[in-house]
Amino acid sequence: MNIDELYRKAEQFLPWNLHKCLFNTTVTPYWTDNALYYFKDTESDKSLIRVDIKTGVKKHILKYDQILNKLFLQIGSNSEKSLSGFIIEESPEEKIFFIHNNHSWCYYIDSDICEHINEITPGHLISPDKNWGLRVKKNNLILRDLINEEEFQLTSDGEPYHNYATSPETNTNAITQRIQGITPDPVAIWSPNSKKIITHRLDQRKVKNLFLLENAPENSQRPKLHSYRMSFSGDEHLPLVKLIIIDIESKLVVSVNAEPLLAPYLTPIEFKWVWWNNNCTKAYFLKETRGAKALMLYEIDAESGDTKLLIDEKAERTYVEPSPHAPWIPQILILNESQKIIWMSQRSGYPHLYLFDKENNTPVQAITQGDWCVRELLFYDDKENLLYFTACGFDKNKDPYHEYLFRCRLNGSEMECLTKEYGNHSIHISPQKHCFLDSYSTINTAPVAALKNMEGYLVTSIEVADIKGLSKLNWMLPKRFCVKARDGVTDIYGNLYFPSHFDSSKEYPIIDHIYPGPQIYRTPSDFNIYSSITSSAWIAQALAELGFIVMQLDGLGTPGRSKHFHDATYKNMGDCSIPDHVIAIKQLASKYDFINKDKTGITGYSGGGYAAMRAMLLYPDFYHVCVSAAGNHDLRCYPANYGEKYNSLDTTTYEDQSNTVLAKNLQGKLLLVHGEMDDNVHPCATMQLVDELITHNKDFELLIMPNQNHKTTPTHPYFIRKTWDFFVRNLLGIEPPKNFLLKEMPNEYRQLLL
Repeated sequence: MNIDELYRKAEQFLPWNLHKCLFNTTVTPYWTDNALYYFKDTESDKSLIRVDIKTGVKKHILKYDQILNKLFLQIGSNSEKSLSGFIIEESPEEKIFFIHNNHSWCYYIDSDICEHINEITPGHLISPDKNWGLRVKKNNLILRDLINEEEFQLTSDGEPYHNYATSPETNTNAITQRIQGITPDPVAIWSPNSKKIITHRLDQRKVKNLFLLENAPENSQRPKLHSYRMSFSGDEHLPLVKLIIIDIESKLVVSVNAEPLLAPYLTPIEFKWVWWNNNCTKAYFLKETRGAKALMLYEIDAESGDTKLLIDEKAERTYVEPSPHAPWIPQILILNESQKIIWMSQRSGYPHLYLFDKENNTPVQAITQGDWCVRELLFYDDKENLLYFTACGFDKNKDPYHEYLFRCRLNGSEMECLTKEYGNHSIHISPQKHCFLDSYSTINTAPVAALKNMEGYLVTSIEVADIKGLSKLNWMLPKRFCVKARDGVTDIYGNLYFPSHFDSSKEYPIIDHIYPGPQIYRTPSDFNIYSSITSSAWIAQALAELGFIVMQLDGLGTPGRSKHFHDATYKNMGDCSIPDHVIAIKQLASKYDFINKDKTGITGYSGGGYAAMRAMLLYPDFYHVCVSAAGNHDLRCYPANYGEKYNSLDTTTYEDQSNTVLAKNLQGKLLLVHGEMDDNVHPCATMQLVDELITHNKDFELLIMPNQNHKTTPTHPYFIRKTWDFFVRNLLGIEPPKNFLLKEMPNEYRQLLL
């Protein structure tokens, strides 16, 4: 193949171009009392299938196009807008509720009628009974009676940066939403009975300003300055929220009797750290201290607003988390009947479940224990005294990143694994807790979806994903590998991606596709990652198509393993697990003759951009070519929650983690990229590094992407092409095709990035 053909082949592997090759890689269940519904995709159409959850009998209900045709007749034209928010009801007749272009519709299956229900006004949070809507107007709360079309002003003292039910501008997309005119829903939670709301008053008045300059605004030659509030690591003031409860009948606002909570990134409500109990008499919230040094669980009396401390866990050395992976969903169950609490803790060195006494803040016992990890707490069946959860690493003969479904008694006895098939299992339990949808796969085997009962036995097979289209592209399966970390003892795992024209008798340059966490691990261990339109696996595969071996690896400092494994880079985020990446490449090269470790490149985005740049500066004789994009090159110019949690509150250690102090070490070929409107990683991080590189008279290339933010830059065809060009020219030693034009991501997918 010539280089033009390689580029065209690589383009086929970009994730948004593979929708015609992959079918049913994920199955989304829509449950009713008696059935599971799902949409089945084929190359020619999409169909709605009903599965009886008792008998397993499957029945074709309709073609997806039937709904679209009836909808388009109603609105008078075809539309590119997709359907979403599906809810299916079977009584008194089968019908499908869905949302299209901010309108709610109902399609009656038997009568083949599509009926408009109402318009959904952006920025309204609708109550569960559909009778009320909450919105924010001029910094205050407005309650709307949707039946009688009346409005009630609930608060009147809201003001800019001291307002109600809003997200802090530290949320990493504040300017993006402002420019695009997006009206977010209020940050609030309705009680299940629709009688109360819990929300907050946000205080950003003392948070420092940050600015983005839009140099190429639409329809103007005059740049626009955008100001927003952003707290960096070490700043004196962070955003704060004060919880309140609103009674719908009386319209009274009750202040929760607790100190304001920190919101250095998102608010506790946005993190799902606030929730109601089933009978709506109590609510609960998590309080995290600065630097995540302590985590506390409080109970709120919904009438008085009084609070009670239930659990207070403090960090021994590093930090405490409600769960080890972003977005840090709490793994907590309040057992009201027994006055006990199930709480996840890593106090043993692994994330496990503990039974706490609600009255005295002490663990009654460890429910789970051992050198393995609980991942998700699902539910407790109090009638059968069975606790259901997912875990990984339990079976030492299996991939430690693969999740399986388990259950045990509340005292930890009679533990059993309910999903036996090898692979990573994604579990969807029916609302009635009678059965579950189990979807499982590995990085190189097609996903299988099966309906199982709560004993783990098969009710019926749902789908096996159709990936035959990949064979037409001559896709070569990625290789899962295990090597030793820098200590020579710890197993670390990764993937190798190969070009479809791979020849084992040849040598290939290797590119390290890095993301160091520490809030997530990034290397996929199953096939479902391929379903994402921003799939890092397909981005790596596309890069490999140009004539490279591409490596992804989760080294020390990433979650998913032990607490010791995760804490390896605490107070030393500049480590970025780079020593593990270097030694992994050396081990792989000694095992596989087709890897040329003397031609090694590295690339990464965001935290990966920081790590890729740092690798070039720490190991200038090992890494030869680097594309570093949107890198947070200095923790002191990034949101406070990240550095203060993972690098400690001791900001005197931050300079050592900055790439600017190592700029003098640059030897290889470097391309720096940043979106000009990046409201996650501010462009100042790259520009301050550029300033140091210039000071040291270093040669490098810089690409600033006008009007691009943190989400749109990595999928922009120009950025992708320039990345490919840089590696082809500097690592392969081949001149790339001139002005190669990549197709834009289809708009239906780009909308998902907003």
